[in-house]
Parts: sequence; C-alpha cells; structure tokens
Amino acid sequence: MLGTSIPSISQWYKWLWEDLQPTPGRLASSVRVVVAVLLALILLLALQIPFVSLPLYTIFIVGRESPTISLRSSVLALVITCVAILISLVLVVGTDNNPLIRLLSVAVVTFVAGLLTQASTLAPLAPTLGFLYVTVIALWENHSSPDRTVKTSLFLLGGTALAQGCAILVEYLFASRSAVARLREQIAVRYKALETMFRACAVAAPSDDLSAAYTQVERLAWAGQRDMQALYHAIVQRNLNPKDLPVGMRVRITMLAELVDVSAAFGATHLTNADLQLRQRCEWVADRCGELGKTFESGQNLSRNLRSDVPALRLVEETLEAIMAMPVRTGDSSDERLIFLPANKVPFFVPGALKAISTLAFGLKISFCATLCYILYHALDYPQISTAVTTVLVSGLTTTGAMKQKLAHRLAGAIIGGLILGLGSIVFLFPQMDSITALCALVAPITFVAAWNAAGRKFGYVGLQIAFSFFTVTLATSKAPMELAPARDRLVGIVLALIIMWFVFDQIWPVRTISTMRQALASVLRQEAQMLSVNATQVQSSDLSSRIDGLRHHVSAGIAEIRNLREALLYEFGVNHEAHKAAGETVLRAALASGSLFWNELAVLERNQNRDPATHEKMLKIRETLAKKLETIADAVVERKPIIPLRETPLDTGSFPPDSREAQYANIIVARYREVESILFDLPS
Repeated sequence: MLGTSIPSISQWYKWLWEDLQPTPGRLASSVRVVVAVLLALILLLALQIPFVSLPLYTIFIVGRESPTISLRSSVLALVITCVAILISLVLVVGTDNNPLIRLLSVAVVTFVAGLLTQASTLAPLAPTLGFLYVTVIALWENHSSPDRTVKTSLFLLGGTALAQGCAILVEYLFASRSAVARLREQIAVRYKALETMFRACAVAAPSDDLSAAYTQVERLAWAGQRDMQALYHAIVQRNLNPKDLPVGMRVRITMLAELVDVSAAFGATHLTNADLQLRQRCEWVADRCGELGKTFESGQNLSRNLRSDVPALRLVEETLEAIMAMPVRTGDSSDERLIFLPANKVPFFVPGALKAISTLAFGLKISFCATLCYILYHALDYPQISTAVTTVLVSGLTTTGAMKQKLAHRLAGAIIGGLILGLGSIVFLFPQMDSITALCALVAPITFVAAWNAAGRKFGYVGLQIAFSFFTVTLATSKAPMELAPARDRLVGIVLALIIMWFVFDQIWPVRTISTMRQALASVLRQEAQMLSVNATQVQSSDLSSRIDGLRHHVSAGIAEIRNLREALLYEFGVNHEAHKAAGETVLRAALASGSLFWNELAVLERNQNRDPATHEKMLKIRETLAKKLETIADAVVERKPIIPLRETPLDTGSFPPDSREAQYANIIVARYREVESILFDLPS
C-alpha cells in the first residue's frame, strides 16, 4: 500500500543545499538587488516617507532579464498601484465612506484579481492589484482624517515609485543588455554539460571526472528553466533580432530544462555502473547533445526500437527525441516569426478561461478567504495581523499542492525573516545602532541572502518571504522599531490565513494538482486539434495568422505550466502521493511530445513554400482524423478513460511518393501523434 511518502529531513536539507548552489547570473543579480535596496532605503529614510517596507519589497519583483524589462515591469507595477488608489478614492468619495461598501469592494476586487490570475496574461501582477487595494482601503478603517488618509495613500505611491526608480537605475547601470546572447549562452552551457557527462560515461572515465561532469549537470538542473524563460520574455517584450535562435524557442526551453532534469536523474543512479550497451547509448546521446549545442537544431531522429532498456536513460532519449523532432530553420521569410511571438500578438485573455467553472470557482475561493481574513482582523480590532490577507492573495493558487508549497514557503520565510532575523535584529542589534550606515550594514547581508535564495528553483519563494518579513518587522515605518510585538503579530496573521486557506482549498473545494495537470494537457491537445482542423480554405485565408498566434501562445504556456505543476506534486501528501507523481511524469512527457507535433504542423501552415502538403486532399483527411483523435484523447485524459490506439483507425499514409514533401510531412505528424498516444497508455485511467 502506498504511504504518504513525506521526504525525510535529510532529503529536504539536500534539496535546499542544491537549491543554493551558484547558477549563471545569480551572483550579479543578487548584488544588483542589494545596491537598489540600499539606495532606496537611504532615500526613503532621508525623505521621511512613512512606507518603507513595501516599497523595498517591490524591488525584488522587478524583472531583471534586461534594463528595458525592468522599466516596463516597474511602470506596470506603478500603474497597478495608481489603479488601486484611484478605485479606493472613487469608492470612498462616491459612497460617503460607507463601511459596508468598503467590505463588499474587498470581496469584488479580490474576486477580479483571482479571475485575472487564471484567465489572463496579467497573472503575475493580478494578486498585486488585490493586495495593494486591500492595503489602501484598510487605511480608511483607522478613523483618521480624510486628508491624512489620502496623503498616506499618495506616500505609498511615491515610495513605490522611488524604490522602482532605484531598481531601474541600477539595472541600466550594471545589467547586461544582450538578452539574445545571454539566452544562447545559457542554452549552449546546458548542452555542453550534457555532452561532457554522457561522453564521460561512454568512455568509462575515472570517477573524479564522472563526478565533476555530473555535478555541473545537477547544478543546471536545479537552475531550472526560469532564467531562460525570463530571457525569452525579454526578447519578446523588446522584439529583438533572434540571431539564428531555433524555431519554437519557448517550447524548446521547456524541453531542454526537462532534458537536463532527466539526465541528472540518470547520472545520479547509473553513471558509474554503465555496461557496454549503456555506454554505446550514452555515446549516441553525447553526439546528439554536441550537435544541438552548436546549432540548437538537429535533423536526425531516434527510432523507438533503439531506445535503452534502462528506464532512466530511456527518459533521456524520449526527451531528446522530442527536441530533435522540432522543425528546423529553412531560410523561409517566416522563420523569424516562428522563433518567438511578439508581445503585441499575445492575446490578453486565455481562450475560454473566463467561462470556465474552475476559473470562477478559484476567484470565489480567493475572494472568500481574503474577505473573511479582512473581516476577522477588523472585527478583532487587530490590524497588526493584516498579513493574513496578504498571505491569501500571494499564496492562493488553483491546486492544493501548489497552494501548500507556497504556504509552507511563506511560513518558512516568515519564521526566518520575521522571527529570527527581524526579531533578533530588534533585540540584539538595533539598541547598538545610531546611524543609517549601521542600518545599511545590517540590511545589506540580509538582502543578499534573500535575493540569492529568491533566485532558486525550488525554494525561491522562501527568499522573497524572508525579505518581505524582515522589512515588515524592522522597517515598517521610517522610525526604528521599539517593540517586539510586530514580529509575533505578523506570524499570527500568516497562521490565520494558513488555517482558513487549508479549510477552503483543501477541505471544502479541493482541486488536486494532478487533476489540473490533466486539464492543462487536455487543453493543449484540444488546441493542437484546432491547428490540425485548419482546412484548405483557411490555409489561404489572411485571418489565419491571428488565430494561430493565440494557439501557439497558449500551447507553449500550457506546456510550461504543466512542468511547473509537476514540481508542486511534491506537496500533495496522502495515500496516493506516489501514484500522483507517476501520473504527473506521464502527463509531462506527453505534453513535451505533443509540443513537437504542434510545431511541425505550425511550421507547415506558416511557411508558404510548405503549404502544399497541408492542402492536399488525402492529407486533409489524415489531419482531420488526427484532430478527432486528439479531441478524443483530451476527453479521455480529463475523464480518466482508457486511450483507444490509433492503429484501430485506418490512415492512408503510404499513398504518397516516398520522397515527396507530403510523405515526409505525413510520416512526421503521424509518428509524433503515435508518440503522444503511446506515452498516455501509461496514464492511469
């Protein structure tokens, strides 16, 4: 019988230690955060702005992929702050500061924030809107004079603008400006590390060489895909010249990150025990990684009957095959468009998300939890526990696993940053400090630790919460704290939110992470079916482009989301924990395989010189059949039904001339579909 499979303390320690290892660009980014925080701190204290902690914390959430991205994300954060303040002022003035209307507005705004989190591309900043609004509207509960309350709200805006300005200045002075070059470097580093490790295994290198090669891959595995995806978004936002980056860059990043992960898993168990056959397969993998490291593309493919019998290496080969099956650049004028999708082409709303019951349910759950916390701390006349509302808005996610992950990290960050560092500083260090220089000497190392931790893949959220809790406890205002109660009160607020969210999200209306992964995979498969359903008339239509833009964005985002959700499965404790983990691996593998299916179809529809196969009468029938099969599989994945194999459906793929473009296209698309199908046979029904 399966147990809860809760990792041991030693395992958690190992994960934490690995998460803190250096990764490309981590040191430079952390130092820039420290410089920006110190500069903002000096200015905020010199100008006696009452809000200090919140503006300093916003420096941590500024995009650092490039100076331009920093500017755009800062401007957007300021716009959201202005919107929150404007809504609160209009509401207070229009309703004569009616307490009931204020309460209802909290419920409405937090509901909208939850809705936008699920249904729009504003997802990272949507909780910020709710958090800032609740912070501003709560000022009117203090029975201060309207003039003072309005000035306090404007001080919040001014402090945030000042802190964001410091962050932007530091990024423009010290940050690298070539996002494309940095992305190419990160990709090349990963392929080189993989080639080195598998080459060492293939030649049975000494144990020291094997260990060094494996360590490099392991560190890159812990770095994950976040930095590469951030650089991709920088290229998209600035519409930079891709400079020979491969087709389908966003999906390739997810595939490469997964390849590094499964390679690290293989290296941890089989690297020093390789027999002759295994070494031969490792040599093949090393050769392919070497080719991909030079051009990021490969025209070769791997036949299924050549895969290794070792499960760990077979996962490496499957992921590598998905990468190699992606279309390559041909010199067509549309190739640059296939590399990335400019930001102005990305639709704001996810198709169908606003009408989905799950989206509305999520908004209602977030609104209920936030409103209940808001009522409680005002009813108890205990505003010091307002961190309860903050916790709801920054930790509430759709799945129980992801929610538990953020709640656990928030609690850990609050204990480290609020109780240990914050309370410890107030008790032992603040009485000995008499200048802003001493304060900066204290803030700098703690900020560096928080920024370094925030750059981690698995425990990065802990770093953000260390910074937030420390700033909240020690720098809530421009005056030095004289009491110990704030640290206690902040933790009480967090615990209150933990209890309420556990009850609502985990007991009343739980949505398991594996269920969300199944739904995300089904959505990807359905959108791929829409691509295959394009008929000959639509291929020649000028309206096809905008439709394709929406599909490619949400398919790429869906695959990346599935990979992130797979990591949240670790926190889904219970008797089915191991079964959920196995199902999550299967869903992720199917999503990666379906990505190459989608991009091969997209390349045919986008490239004018290749559109003939898409309009061929027999090919249209094949595409229509596969589209229907994908729809059926999507329904089966969600409804947990068995997958009906394609071999029971006749496909006339042998009627094309062997060397024709139609035959090549048919073989690729059918092979990729069969790969998705074969993977999903292992998904429990």
